[in-house]
Amino acid sequence: MNRRSWSSLFLLLIMVGLVSLPLGCSSGSSGFSSSAQGGSTPTPIPTSIVPTNPTYQVQRGDVVRLLQFTGRAAPVREEELFFRANGYVETVYARRNDSVKEGDLLAELEVTDLKNQITQIEAELVAVQMNNERQVAEAMANVRARELALAKLQASVSNTQILSARINLERAQEALADAQVEYQESLDREWEREEEREWYAEGVRNAQWNLDLARAQYNDALRANECLSYDIELAQQDLDLAQMRQAEIQTGVDITRTLLSLQRLRDQLADARLVAPFDGVILSTSVIAGSQVQGYKTVMSIADPTELEIMADLATTEMSELTEGAVLLAEVVNRPGEQIPGFIRRLPYPYGGGGKIEGVQDDDPSTRITLEKSIDELGMRVGDRVRITVELERAVDALWLPPQAVRTFEGRNFVVIQEESGQRRLNVTIGIRSSERLEILDGLSEGQIVIAP
Repeated sequence: MNRRSWSSLFLLLIMVGLVSLPLGCSSGSSGFSSSAQGGSTPTPIPTSIVPTNPTYQVQRGDVVRLLQFTGRAAPVREEELFFRANGYVETVYARRNDSVKEGDLLAELEVTDLKNQITQIEAELVAVQMNNERQVAEAMANVRARELALAKLQASVSNTQILSARINLERAQEALADAQVEYQESLDREWEREEEREWYAEGVRNAQWNLDLARAQYNDALRANECLSYDIELAQQDLDLAQMRQAEIQTGVDITRTLLSLQRLRDQLADARLVAPFDGVILSTSVIAGSQVQGYKTVMSIADPTELEIMADLATTEMSELTEGAVLLAEVVNRPGEQIPGFIRRLPYPYGGGGKIEGVQDDDPSTRITLEKSIDELGMRVGDRVRITVELERAVDALWLPPQAVRTFEGRNFVVIQEESGQRRLNVTIGIRSSERLEILDGLSEGQIVIAP
């Protein structure tokens, strides 16, 4: 027995002796006897119970550190919906738990003026398209006319006139030369009469005039051909311009401009509407007709209930303990006692991959879990709870003590052990820590008795 136990036993014996004294005995001037007048007997003072500290024996066994948290059955595909513009809600077409199809209009803001503008632009587009069709027809007709004019000019090109004029010129040159020869021969004949010589001289003059006329006609034919080539070039330019105008009209610049204005208004209308991105069920909604909403603030969520998995929202300290692929055991709340193996499929970035793209924030901060049994096989529905247990660390056949047996002071861990000579303090090194066991790496041996604080 320790010193404290011996002291308690001694005090107990003294109290027992006092209680066993005869009630009529006196002890000096302050006895315990009844008064002469027959007064009541005094109550003895009870013995104080001296508390003893619990003790623990250093044992050997497995020390396991677990992480436990709660997950829930959630759709694999789930999306938050929001308007992309500020405004007042005009109509809500879908409520919570409603089934919707992809493209269904779920809610829209008050956009009467915008719809009127769209109607006006659509009417303008019809008018612009009709005008464009008319302009295209006119342009095509103009191009055809220019093509015909060019073809006519090209068809009028002929080398006959030039050739004829050149032949006439050459004949006139030959005739002049012959006339000059004959005149010269008449001069060489001394016996030639003057009248005959004058006749030869007149032939030379006529031949010269014929040559001048033939040369002028030939030059006129060359200039006419040159002018025709200019006309053909101008006609080609007119045709090119007409074709460019036709192409410009056919591109529909006015139509394109009107379509861009219409698309801009339609985009604004789309920003003021909530549309189902896929077939699913509305999980939640926070909009009512007449309420004011802010752009890009979530007002509705939709999910595909045909494919479920386990989802958990964990603290950063918990996620830092986990890794993708870590094995686990799950227990469905409404199926107690059945342990279902599984693993961590996904952790949000930076604790796991989480679909992270460089420079883009991960929109889904949840941890996703895959079980060996399917959600359908377990009969679970959206929102059903699951208790998850993940083994983080395990020390096999290790020395251990319960956490309450180890004391801490200024960052040092120590225990108090009981020896025959009394109590002694020993520093210890702690390994794995669990809620029920602490792994003792150094400082104690199996079987030692530790006194708790």
